[in-house]
Amino acid sequence: MKPRHVVLVVLDAYGGKIRGKTMLQKVCYFADVLASLGLGFKAHYYGPFSPAIEQAVGELKSLGFIEEKRLGFGVVQNEFFGEMRRYDYELTSDGEKVVEELQRRGGEKLDNVRTTVENIKKCGDPDYRELSVAAKAFFIVRKQGGAVTVPQIKEQARALGWELSEQDVDKAVGLLEGLGLARRQ
Repeated sequence: MKPRHVVLVVLDAYGGKIRGKTMLQKVCYFADVLASLGLGFKAHYYGPFSPAIEQAVGELKSLGFIEEKRLGFGVVQNEFFGEMRRYDYELTSDGEKVVEELQRRGGEKLDNVRTTVENIKKCGDPDYRELSVAAKAFFIVRKQGGAVTVPQIKEQARALGWELSEQDVDKAVGLLEGLGLARRQ
């Protein structure tokens, strides 16, 4: 599945709109994990990041399939982070037609992307911060090849430049459980 198709399907599954680059990247990350899409996610300040998804967003904007809206500067409101400027994305009517065509063609990976979004919503429709923490924690677990302790996750997070509290990791585990990616022992 092409990265631009992933972005379109994610947007459509969120009702045609998504708030923020971080949110879009993290939803695409979990779609990548659960549907084995191979989108090339790597460690980044806000968690796993895919240059392919970023490029797809640029292509889709250029083609007129999505609209990007830049919202002003905000203030960091907590010790974790806050986006100083947010970019929201919305499907255009042409983008909706492309999604309809993708749905007509169908396919397991497309269904898996849509299911991932639905499962994220069922987990309380987390915001970009919650998804970012969960993505960071799972990125570390995957990198380590399986079961790791909370202290190990925190240590590995620091090595990647991420500060995660035990409370953050505990909450992330709940989200990961909801996605079928973790279980408490």
